[in-house]
Amino acid sequence: MKQFLPIFLLLLSGFTSYGQLESGTLLPGNIRTTDIKGDSVDVFKWLAEGKTVVLDIFATWCGPCWSFHNSGYLKQLHEQYGPQGTDELRIVAIESDGTTAESELYNSALGNWTTGVKYPIVNNHTFSSLLKISFFPTLYIIRPNKRVFEVGSYRGNNEVWQKAMFPKKPIDLLTISGMTSRTFCNNASFDQKPTLLNLGSEDITSLKADFIRNGQVQQVSNAAAIPVFSEIKLPLPNISQFSVTTLFEAIVKEINGNPLPENEQLKFTSTYLRPVVETDAYRILFTTDFYPGEITWELKDNKGKSILKNTYNPGPGQFGSGGEDAHKTFTHDILLEDTDISCLTLSISDTGQDGLTSFNPNVNPVPGVEIQKIDGTVIKPKMDSDYTFTSTRNILTKFILSSNATEVVADKFSIFPNPTSGILNISNSFEDFTDYTIHVTDMMGKQITPTYQNVNFVDITNFNAGIYFINIFTDKGNAAFKFMKQ
Repeated sequence: MKQFLPIFLLLLSGFTSYGQLESGTLLPGNIRTTDIKGDSVDVFKWLAEGKTVVLDIFATWCGPCWSFHNSGYLKQLHEQYGPQGTDELRIVAIESDGTTAESELYNSALGNWTTGVKYPIVNNHTFSSLLKISFFPTLYIIRPNKRVFEVGSYRGNNEVWQKAMFPKKPIDLLTISGMTSRTFCNNASFDQKPTLLNLGSEDITSLKADFIRNGQVQQVSNAAAIPVFSEIKLPLPNISQFSVTTLFEAIVKEINGNPLPENEQLKFTSTYLRPVVETDAYRILFTTDFYPGEITWELKDNKGKSILKNTYNPGPGQFGSGGEDAHKTFTHDILLEDTDISCLTLSISDTGQDGLTSFNPNVNPVPGVEIQKIDGTVIKPKMDSDYTFTSTRNILTKFILSSNATEVVADKFSIFPNPTSGILNISNSFEDFTDYTIHVTDMMGKQITPTYQNVNFVDITNFNAGIYFINIFTDKGNAAFKFMKQ
């Protein structure tokens, strides 16, 4: 994600590490003081009036604090829910580094912290012990019952903010992470545990769910209570060493002894797919997101040999966004020469460390990898795990060569002259008319020409001197021929 800098900046000096107020605990004491304008601040008074309170604990030198401040999110909350809005919320920003002067609020190296801010700003580090401040920024949401939620890694999640500030239901479990689909070659193991966050107004004392494996149902339950503002990992069993395509489902059906209506049940699915390539030729369709220049992918066999490697051009926007290669599907026809391959791995790397998540599903094609036979039959569809990763993702495919079609086609085609400095001719000896496509790759497997159909020559005049391959694809099989450009 490009919106925010890293969430936390650890304090280098000035405080003992307290470990933060734990989410779900009660605010241990009042924050009663005056802000930089001389107006009174009394958190307990606001809570007693039924207001929710947000505390933004920051330091004037803290870069991540400044980034969040400049996002304008707290200003928006104040306008919508503060005294001039629905009057449900109070926000207080507290500068908590005792080594910085109050003047730094107006003239810090980062900028003026008071510009456009209509909620109270307090310059007082004495509350650091009460609030257990160990890093900046620290953001607390405090409900009228004094229960505290430490925002932490949810800082950029508006749904978490809304539900934490203003609970609408006694029971409200929010999905933080679900289950994703995977591919595998020979054997796989399932160990996924969806993460849920209790943002309702009541503790959850019991939870029951169905865990379904290819239609076989097993009931699971949570042994411990889930207090408000606490997380739970759904206690699904680990399944090891299975070798067939398997559909896993998890459905939360009962909370606190009460069955959930079907439209309120939490449902998760994950397909562990064993895609099998049964010919020596197949097709990869790779779809980029908004930041194509961050992407590198490489196809390797189980012997570590690189078959194809590709990158895409960055765009003209910030961080290389946009451009001709953004939100685009690229087609790559692959011909495997080694029939002793048992597994193919396509590794995707993303330097932005946010996967391929920058897209609008209502407008853009979903990023990821689709694998097809040459005739268009889908072997592996795009999956959510193709784009929901951080820095790397591996996609595995089983390879089983089931015929000697390659040798048959190779006997029917010939290329000449070889070596050549200009025109490379192509001829075939099929008795009946046979459609075919061709393209040229370099020694690294990179496609360097468009895909041509039914041509009888390729002009390689502008190629650099070296070794290349011409790859031929037909419905009767496929072949590759090595040639030299002089």
